[in-house]
Amino acid sequence: MKIIRRLSMIFSFLAILFSFLARWLLNTWGNISMEGIVFHLKVPLTGTSNEYIYGFILNVLIPTFILYIIIYIFILLVLKNYLIFEIIIKKINKKIYFNLFGIHSKIYYQVVFLLSIFIINISIGYVIGKLDIKEYLKNQMTNSPFIEENYINPDDVNLIFPKNKQNLIYIFLESMESSYTDIENGGIMEENLIPNLTKLYKKNISFSNNEKLGGALNMTGSTWTIGAMVAQTSGVPLKLPIDGNSYGKNQAFLKGITTLGNILKENGYNQYIIMGSDSNFAGRKGYFEQHGNYEIFDVYTAIKEEKMNEFDRVWWGFEDVDLYEWSKEKLLMLSSKEEPFNFTLLTADTHAEDGWLSDSCEVKYDDQYSNVISCADKQISDFINWIKKQDFYKNTTIVIVGDHLTMDFDFFEGKDVNFQRTIYNTFINSKVTTENNVNRLFSSYDLFPTTLASMGVKIEGNKLGLGVNLFSDEKTIIEKYGYSYVLNELNKKSNFYNDNFLYVK
Repeated sequence: MKIIRRLSMIFSFLAILFSFLARWLLNTWGNISMEGIVFHLKVPLTGTSNEYIYGFILNVLIPTFILYIIIYIFILLVLKNYLIFEIIIKKINKKIYFNLFGIHSKIYYQVVFLLSIFIINISIGYVIGKLDIKEYLKNQMTNSPFIEENYINPDDVNLIFPKNKQNLIYIFLESMESSYTDIENGGIMEENLIPNLTKLYKKNISFSNNEKLGGALNMTGSTWTIGAMVAQTSGVPLKLPIDGNSYGKNQAFLKGITTLGNILKENGYNQYIIMGSDSNFAGRKGYFEQHGNYEIFDVYTAIKEEKMNEFDRVWWGFEDVDLYEWSKEKLLMLSSKEEPFNFTLLTADTHAEDGWLSDSCEVKYDDQYSNVISCADKQISDFINWIKKQDFYKNTTIVIVGDHLTMDFDFFEGKDVNFQRTIYNTFINSKVTTENNVNRLFSSYDLFPTTLASMGVKIEGNKLGLGVNLFSDEKTIIEKYGYSYVLNELNKKSNFYNDNFLYVK
C-alpha cells in the first residue's frame, strides 16, 4: 500500500510537470531544431537569459506545484471520509451503504498512478512528434558522405585581397525575417513592419529566393543563434552528435574549420564583436576568440567599463539601443587605427518570446512583438545613417543579415502556412555587384564566401566550405541538388565532420 501511494504521488507530480513543460517548451522553442536542442544540452547554461528562467518558473514549476497540491488535498479529503458519497441500493427491504471513497483507498492510488503514466506518455509523445525526434535519432545512426564530397577547405583556396583592404561591419539582426514586410514587397504581413530595411534592400544589393524581398532558406545547423553565426562565418552547419562528449566553455570550438575570422586575422584585420548578453552563452566567446582572436564586448564588459552596473541588466543583458550607441564609440576607436577592421554586432531585442520592448520604442501595434520588430527596423536604419556620415564609410562594406527565422511560436498564426519564410540580407557598399541576385536558392552557408567577395576579395572557384559566392554564377548546393535532398543529407551524421571539424586532436 505504501509503495503504491508513494509511486502515485511521484508519478502524478511528474505527469503534471511534463504536461506544463511540454506546452512551455513548444510555445517557447517550437521552431528550434533538434540539433539546436542537443547543442544547448551539451554546452554550459552560463549566460541564459533570466526571461527563460523566469518563464520556466512561472509557466512550469509554479503551476505544477499549485495543481499538484490542489489534487492531493482533494484526494486526501476524499480518502479521510470528509467527502462521502453514498449509494443506496434497495434490496430485500434492506439499505446497503457503500462509502465510495472510503472502502478501497488502494484502488484510488492505483488509478492515480496509471492515469499519471498515461499523461506522461501523452506529453512525451506530443513533444517527440512535434520535434520529430524519431527521425532525428534515425539520422544519427546513418552516415552521409555529403559534407565530405562538397566541402571546400578555405585553406586550399587562393584568396586575393584588394590592395586597399575594405573594412567590414557585419550585423546579425536577431530573428530578422524578410517575411515581416508587406505582401506587396514579398512578405506576409498586411502592414510592413520593416519599411527601413525594405528601403535598404531596394537601394543596395540583396539576394532573394524570388523577385521581391526574400532571402536565405532555413538549413541544418543554422536555425538558432550560434548555429547561424557559425554557418554564416564558416560555411558549415553546427552539429553535435548526440552520443558525443559535452561541449564545455574551455574546449576547442570546431577546431578543424577555417572561418571568416581566421581569414581576416591572417590578413591583418582588427576584429571586434559586441553583444548585449553574456558572451559565454552557447560557446560564442570560445568560437570568436579561437577563430580570429576577436575582442569581445558583452554585458560584463559594459559593467567593467562602468557603462552600466549589475542592477541595470534587462532582458539578456543590455538593450539594443545601448548596443548601437556603444558600437559607435568602438567603431570610431577602430577606425582611428591603421589596420582594417572587422566589426560584428549581434542584436537581441527581437528574440522570442515576444521580444524586449525598450522604453525608447514607439508603440504602434496591438501586439508587443510587432512593436519590437518595428523598433529594431528604425534602430538599424538610424545606425546605418550614422555610419554613412563617418569618414571610414567609403572604405567599409556593411552586411546586414538575420541570424535565423523567428522562434516566436504563434506570431504567424493565421497566416498562409505554405508561405516560404526567409532570412533577411542586404549588402551595403559592396565592392562587386551582380544581376544574378533574384530567384536564388541559398542558405546561411553561402554568406561566408559572399561576404568576402563583397569586400573585393577574389575567391578561386567561388566556393568556401559548403557555400558559394552569390555574386558569381556558380550554383549553390541547394540549386544543384534540391532543398529537400540537401536538408536530408545534412540532417544525417557525418563522420567526416566529426573527425575533421569537431574532435580534431
